[in-house]
Amino acid sequence: MTPMEARLKCYAISLALLLVAGLILAWYLHFKGREQGVYALSREQVVVPAKGKVRKMALPEIDGLPIWSVDTKVNRIACNRQYKEASQGWVIKQWKNQDSLCNDKSPEPAASCPDASSELSTRTSRYCHWKRERKVLLSMDAAKMVNRGCNPNAKGNVGGFVSYLAWEPKILPDFFKQRERYMLRNIEEIFVRFRFRNRKVDDAYECDRSKVDKDAVHTKAIVHSYATATFSEIEPGTRRGTGRTIFYQILNYDARAKVQKHILQGRHVYVTCNYKNHKHSTMIYRDTVWEFGQPIAWPPRKGGGEFVDYEFNLLAGMQRGIEECYGDIDPGNFIFTGFHIGTEIKNGAFHEFAIEKPEIEIIYSRDPG
Repeated sequence: MTPMEARLKCYAISLALLLVAGLILAWYLHFKGREQGVYALSREQVVVPAKGKVRKMALPEIDGLPIWSVDTKVNRIACNRQYKEASQGWVIKQWKNQDSLCNDKSPEPAASCPDASSELSTRTSRYCHWKRERKVLLSMDAAKMVNRGCNPNAKGNVGGFVSYLAWEPKILPDFFKQRERYMLRNIEEIFVRFRFRNRKVDDAYECDRSKVDKDAVHTKAIVHSYATATFSEIEPGTRRGTGRTIFYQILNYDARAKVQKHILQGRHVYVTCNYKNHKHSTMIYRDTVWEFGQPIAWPPRKGGGEFVDYEFNLLAGMQRGIEECYGDIDPGNFIFTGFHIGTEIKNGAFHEFAIEKPEIEIIYSRDPG
């Protein structure tokens, strides 16, 4: 080998080593700060502790679900009360809808919900339920609301019209007696599973700025959907809440192109820490389905419209949010207070979607009784 060939060989080896080192560094930086258990840990990878147990909450086979009041000042079941006990905590929640589902007094299925067990609909919303398939269909049409729905985001409130399938254990008669079942100090993991299908999305409308509140945040129609778990802090040694609440959200669709780009990059859409909600402190911490290695639920117009199967391991992500937003706080003092899946729309938007076979699985670190 000539001296020139030796030098070229040395350069080639050095270049190859630098390339490998660069790839390793890029891989490290991509996953830096990501904790095991947040992104793609499957149920099969989790071993139930010797002193623990497993509890599953699935959507039961009943004719209909209780409907939550749309009055945000009243936290109660407004209609379908006859199903409250049998629902095992599963309800349909509405927020800011100007025409509540409870205005439909007849649960007979309509032609648009073939073979459904029950159906409630108004001018602005619809709920269909198939008990054997454990499936619900929900839709909201803000364009049919007052001023085409262009004022719910006034005075700095970015929230819109909401329709959820929710698990609300607070409606269970034994929830407060069996509080230890839901305290995070007794829980190893929390898995949620469901199938989600976007049936129709319309976000083309834009509000006339002259006809909305001058403090309105958005004028364009917005559609996004997410799965949200709620956790409330309990003062140690008591049953009193501290007023600190966490909304841990996993975004599975947003019609806005910029947000879709962020989802595909695995970026947080937003992190809101210590948002003052009257006298309370609320943390909103949002991950995306992409961070869990799972796809966006595209609507038909994007080449989607089919069911997407989701599974999320909630607990590690929620604990990471506590650390980032609140610092050195014991996650064990928080209680798991609910879970919901659904849509939030703004300003003349329309969204119709279906959820099938929702399930929550809690793996306990010890048997709470």
